[in-house]
Amino acid sequence: MSIQYDKELFSNDSLTLKVNFSGIKNSVVKASDLIMSVYAYDKTGTPIFSETLTFEQIKSLYEHLDQISIIKDSTKITTGKFIETTGEVIDILNRLSYVDSNILKIVLNKVKDEEKIKNLFTALSEEEDDAGNNILENLNSLQINKSWQAEIDNLQLLLQLEETGNIVEEIKKYEKLKSYFASQPEKIFQKWIEKNIQWVFGISYIKRHDFKTTGVQSEVDLTMESMDGFIDMIELKRPKFKIFKFDNSHNCYFPSPDLSAAIGQCMFYLQENDEIRLKIEKDHKVKILRPRIIIIIGRTKGFNDKQYNALRMLNCSLNHIEVVTYDYLLNCGYKMIENNKLPTPHRTNVNLSSENK
Repeated sequence: MSIQYDKELFSNDSLTLKVNFSGIKNSVVKASDLIMSVYAYDKTGTPIFSETLTFEQIKSLYEHLDQISIIKDSTKITTGKFIETTGEVIDILNRLSYVDSNILKIVLNKVKDEEKIKNLFTALSEEEDDAGNNILENLNSLQINKSWQAEIDNLQLLLQLEETGNIVEEIKKYEKLKSYFASQPEKIFQKWIEKNIQWVFGISYIKRHDFKTTGVQSEVDLTMESMDGFIDMIELKRPKFKIFKFDNSHNCYFPSPDLSAAIGQCMFYLQENDEIRLKIEKDHKVKILRPRIIIIIGRTKGFNDKQYNALRMLNCSLNHIEVVTYDYLLNCGYKMIENNKLPTPHRTNVNLSSENK
């Protein structure tokens, strides 16, 4: 995205008001370095005033302005009614769009016209639904699940584009996939995984590290910190890559050339990592001890029982390497959404296998 580092906001016969961004090096900037200066000077160039904002102050200003409807949505020409609210009430109002209308009606019946909005917070805090769940907790669960479901839908669409056409070009037709645009198919899926890995794998990983070099000639796609504080790695391959080929003479499945190459690549990464492990630990302040590498490759959609068995046997035979598929990610996502739902009186549990059949 291209922006003006120095932009004039206002000018008249008396003064000129400008905003300037600094801390930018080689056209990129770190959040800790970004500074926005607002300053004014008269027609002779004499400074009138100046003020600087840090990244957090810039972000706070942006979030505040984003709450004003006519700024957020250029198609609107008038706002709703301005009211004074607390941070808690703003959070509640942001979540109300996810609430079942019947639940909302219960709450609103408690709030008289003359009462202040703060009573809405009290009502939500006290009210329970038919299953005995606190409505505020239900709001939070609904909001999280809607966000997760949107990301799962995005992954489904990305997988469809990968399967049916040139994903690098086809993705440009979808505005909602804009954050995943990339020049290579692997990078598209890498962006999705980077954004969602800390929830789609449940509690397996607590942090993603920026460094990727794991050996003298080795660079993995993602470096993750597991729950026990040690480093694992993730290597991404395309969803369209085949996982197995079939040996007619022995009536069995064996790793495809694409998967075999990925496994060999990861074995080399592990070998190199052993040689410079101490240096990586010192440089990046991390713990590395016999790391695991997860290869994300291919699809299990349409697999038969023999193919599932072959994948299970393959993973059992590999040492510090695990092969999972993009359908596994989908199932992890569905299971996370299911587990995040609050109990309902008539809800039935969904039984999801580790891979889609």
